Amino acid sequence: MTTNRINPAAQAAHPPHAAAHDAAARSATHDAASTAADTAAPLVRATDLAKTFDVSAPWLNRVLERQPRQLLRAVDGVSFDIARGQTLALVGESGCGKSTVARLLVGLYEPTRGGFEFDGLDAHAAFKTPQGRQLRRRIQMIFQDPYASLNPRWTVDDIIGEPLKEHGLIRDADELKARVAELLKSVGLSPLDMVKYPHQFSGGQRQRISIARALA
Repeated sequence: MTTNRINPAAQAAHPPHAAAHDAAARSATHDAASTAADTAAPLVRATDLAKTFDVSAPWLNRVLERQPRQLLRAVDGVSFDIARGQTLALVGESGCGKSTVARLLVGLYEPTRGGFEFDGLDAHAAFKTPQGRQLRRRIQMIFQDPYASLNPRWTVDDIIGEPLKEHGLIRDADELKARVAELLKSVGLSPLDMVKYPHQFSGGQRQRISIARALA
């Protein structure tokens, strides 16, 4: 006959309520972490963004022909949040305002209504201050048509190196070339490509040059 004996020392070292207490503590820690993540401010927050363009005929024509002003609502009431490490895809038919939203976010357009916060800052207000240059270094745009956004008379070295020089990040010529070579390798191109011009690349390669410029 087998008798199950309870070891008093083992019971004292691991009381029955200890496992339940540990599980409750882990659960509370997990819940607290989840709550903190949920309540953390997003990196990007767009609130009721709107942009209206005046596409009216010239003033004199409108007066002579008695035409009213014509307004085009390209974007009307767009709101979204983007957390750190997340990606947002804005999908829609051609002409629905996707590019306009992107231009609003990088400060190329001034919104007619609404606001845009980046890392807790009012981005459009910051763009108008001397500190706005530092914010622009963190917000870059990769244009849909790479060839139209690349200067055909500049070499790749000039194109990628321009933001580094403009923001005063690198001033030494040798250091600048080394950084451009590093950026080219990061997008799958060769450092030897820095002496070439945009027309010498395929469409996909030109887009990689645009990405390298944004990363700079």
